[in-house]
Amino acid sequence: MIQNFIPQSLKPLLRFLYYKNEREKVFREIKIRRQQNNILSTYQLNSIENLIVFLCEGTNWFTGKDDISGGILSIASIYEETRKLTSIHNSFVIMATHPDAHLLFKHTQFPNDIPVFRFSQLKLFRNLKSVMIHVPEYQFNKNLTDRFKSTFQYLCVKNIHINILNQRIDIMPSPSIINSISKEGFYITQTTAHEQYSTLKNRQKYGIPLHKLSVYATPERYAFNKLERKENLILVSPDEVEHKKSILQKLKEELPYYTIRIINGISYMEYLELVSKAKFTITFGEGLDFYFIETIYSGGISFAKYNREFFTADFEKLEGIFDTYEDMHQKICAVIKQLDESEQMYKATNKKQFNACHKIYNAKFYNENLVRFYRKQFSYS
Repeated sequence: MIQNFIPQSLKPLLRFLYYKNEREKVFREIKIRRQQNNILSTYQLNSIENLIVFLCEGTNWFTGKDDISGGILSIASIYEETRKLTSIHNSFVIMATHPDAHLLFKHTQFPNDIPVFRFSQLKLFRNLKSVMIHVPEYQFNKNLTDRFKSTFQYLCVKNIHINILNQRIDIMPSPSIINSISKEGFYITQTTAHEQYSTLKNRQKYGIPLHKLSVYATPERYAFNKLERKENLILVSPDEVEHKKSILQKLKEELPYYTIRIINGISYMEYLELVSKAKFTITFGEGLDFYFIETIYSGGISFAKYNREFFTADFEKLEGIFDTYEDMHQKICAVIKQLDESEQMYKATNKKQFNACHKIYNAKFYNENLVRFYRKQFSYS
């Protein structure tokens, strides 16, 4: 291929000339760099001795915008709560994009006031005694930790604390990867988002301290909409699984009076408005995700396949939880019709789902867990 013969130094220029998206990115990032520099210049960087960093994704190269996900909502909430705990961790808190990400100055898909810096700016903190870096589980690898060492090369490696944000156990790095990086001297921990895998077994599996953190999914954050204000609307998560098309086709055939909408290409606030109106949401993701929880806390009913890696046993026999997608395909229309026919049954089902979620997701537990983490009072040390 001809690109193999092009000098590496010329490739950025050719990308700039050939791709419109690349040109837009270059001009966009000039402004972002200026904004980041201006804000960072207001901080007294030389006086900061302890730093906490939250890594996040950057913008989408095709759209030039940040993407919304449950993961970034969770990271943003941990960041915001961490900033309130300065008296405990005695650190400066910052959010930065992954070193290879397209630059982002501020997340625009949900309400927040979090400036996002570029990874290279972390080198400007020159007098640190310690740094803690919260890393999403899918980003954790040897290349990234090597970047940490080069960025903070003046620090003893044991003073670089890497916390893996284990928000999805199914995409955690393998124990062998974690073990090999641990041998380099990093202090590595993991915080978990779900009760089901916050166990001694997983602490032993990965060989690093494990602390149950949960997520900031508390009912106080949502407007609970009564059934009489709901619409015949079924929301669907954008996840792709084998049986999704056949399930949606059956819903269209048997429930023609319902609008079925896949959640995609909208801001978080637009999504919350839809959730407040929808009677039902079907998540084809891990199951116990924000699509599932936020619908319930907004007065609706959620459907999902029971996933033993994420759901606790309390959810297994709940109405709306199916053993398999084949089971969902066979029964979901009948369940919706039953719930439509009985207001009492609809409200009772929402209440049971609500109670199961609130048992493990509430602000009090979340804040207490975060305090214990920064005090190194881990669930499993």
